[in-house]
Amino acid sequence: MQKVPEKPEAGTLEKGGSFGLGALDLPSMPDILIVDDESSILTLISSILITNGYTADKAQSLKEAFAALSARDYDIVFLDLGLPDGSGFNVLDRIIDTMPETLVIVITGFHDLDKALRSIRKGAFDYITKPFSITLFQDRLYSVLDTWKTRTFSHAYQKYLEKLVDDRNRELQDTVQEIEHVHDVTVFALGAALDLRDPETEDHCRRVSENSVLLGKKLDLKGEELKKLKWGAYLHDIGKIGIPESILMKQGPLSDEELSVVKKHSVLGYSMIRNIDFLMEASEVVLYHHEKYDGSGYPYGLSGRDIPLFARIFAVADAVDAMIAPRPYRNQIPIQEVYKELKRCSGVHFDPDILSAFLKIPISELHYLK
Repeated sequence: MQKVPEKPEAGTLEKGGSFGLGALDLPSMPDILIVDDESSILTLISSILITNGYTADKAQSLKEAFAALSARDYDIVFLDLGLPDGSGFNVLDRIIDTMPETLVIVITGFHDLDKALRSIRKGAFDYITKPFSITLFQDRLYSVLDTWKTRTFSHAYQKYLEKLVDDRNRELQDTVQEIEHVHDVTVFALGAALDLRDPETEDHCRRVSENSVLLGKKLDLKGEELKKLKWGAYLHDIGKIGIPESILMKQGPLSDEELSVVKKHSVLGYSMIRNIDFLMEASEVVLYHHEKYDGSGYPYGLSGRDIPLFARIFAVADAVDAMIAPRPYRNQIPIQEVYKELKRCSGVHFDPDILSAFLKIPISELHYLK
């Protein structure tokens, strides 16, 4: 007998959820649409959703699907590709073009597996083949709900921070020093949200931020430039709060699909903070911190000085922290070995000029060793 997965709390996403941030305005229920021309499938999916505490709108044709999508923005869509009046790919294209945040689970026959894979390449979240068991459907349901909740939290938290900055700026506009303090607090609040999901990031973010500033000073950066570099380095992994916890906290190696999800964190983090005015330049570190000097990095494969300066500086500070900081599975790597590896990767991973400046910093000044 198949074991039915443990049912999550029906249709709830408490304000702040497990993050303990009660000030967030979070929706409790996703808007769901089922598109399938088979009444039996509509009834089955609707029943499973109702059992789990959710409701959904229904459409049995391309025409009805387009009408529903014109009336409302849906969070989750279960989409059959074989519709009586046209291809479900028309619906998928419409959603991708006009509702890019919508999570689409494609439903198709086993013999149409190629179409399902094509839908994933287009941007669908997942697929399920007919006939399917209740257990399998609930697995897909819980997975898409987990992603929706994580994404909803990320968006709500971004709006909360933007409001927080606006409110504080209005209150403290006559005192520049106090405004700067609010900016720092906001950055640390953002970092704290990530720490709640992955506590090991706190010290790492602090160290790479301090050492990025130290390296920036060696490169003659001053004042506002150093401040923006510090903020960007501290927030470099903020996008990981948008990565499903099942992947972020997974023990053992990630699959190719899971790794591709993790790699989205730089773009997600950038989208979270780029509209916060004082973090606009700092957000470049968040977006480009996995680019490599030889063009082999991500998300855009930039190379050389096409990679923004702050990101090139951070790349050295981050790599050193990854090697020198002790890990549960190994001891601290000797600094001499770290330097040897850095030199080997000059011009490959790192900007040679920036690396040269780093290598001139006395070991005693590095925060990694404190």
